[in-house]
Amino acid sequence: MEATSTILSELEEYLKQTALTITQFAKRSQLHSGTLSNIINGHRPIAMQQLDRITRAMGQEEGFFYDLYITNYIIEGSTDWRRVGPLLLRCAELDKLDSIRRIARHVMDNLMYAPLLFDTAEELFNAGKKEAAAAIYEIVAETERFQHSERLALCHYRLFTISLSDDQDRNLWVANQFEPFVERLDEIDQLDALKELANTYRSLQRWDKVDECAARMGHKAKIQYDLKVRPERRMSESTKLPGRPLFFYIAYSDLLRGNVCDEFGDYEGVGLQVCVC
Repeated sequence: MEATSTILSELEEYLKQTALTITQFAKRSQLHSGTLSNIINGHRPIAMQQLDRITRAMGQEEGFFYDLYITNYIIEGSTDWRRVGPLLLRCAELDKLDSIRRIARHVMDNLMYAPLLFDTAEELFNAGKKEAAAAIYEIVAETERFQHSERLALCHYRLFTISLSDDQDRNLWVANQFEPFVERLDEIDQLDALKELANTYRSLQRWDKVDECAARMGHKAKIQYDLKVRPERRMSESTKLPGRPLFFYIAYSDLLRGNVCDEFGDYEGVGLQVCVC
């Protein structure tokens, strides 16, 4: 495809070469002939489902026209989330990470789309499409880097967990990058974040950081536990819950700090930090 081509010009050329009528191609692509005619004549944009059917009917691989679609209908057209959202999800299904980055960078020119982009990244993250989610988190975080927001902190939290690997030097770097954002997270999310940080530092044998993160986690968990058991405090259905029972974080904090004492041979715990979070 030439850089100046469009999906419509490619389709028109295909119909000419194959000597197919609009009605014949509509039947092949399982589209209504009137709908296809309106698309070819530029009276209506192509929806994602329609694009995929046209692509298959032309004998091309899935996603073949996505880069042109981004140019024709997202960058040169209007940023309509009814097209952008499904396109991001389809690109994630096909592991077209460069296309995801291209869409996200363009969309983030308008900050009103930041919540929608972030929600899409969360959907992909929860569906196990971690690399696709990371591509969006990175761009949202970069665009909002001067914002003191929970969304920015969540982007860095997700990128931290996605980036952990067998490369210990890399793990140290991503832990150091994420740690300043912990306090910007929701109080409940902070518990799991500190647990992950403590585990990462433990694998790196950074015992001073293990003790620090474990102490903070235990302190925050005790606060949440005390609030939970107050008779005047009622848990609503919308109340956010941690990944584990609150007592787990308290007990795990003690366990980690016990590990630190064992490593230092400090069996009376005199060297433990006192958390004043």
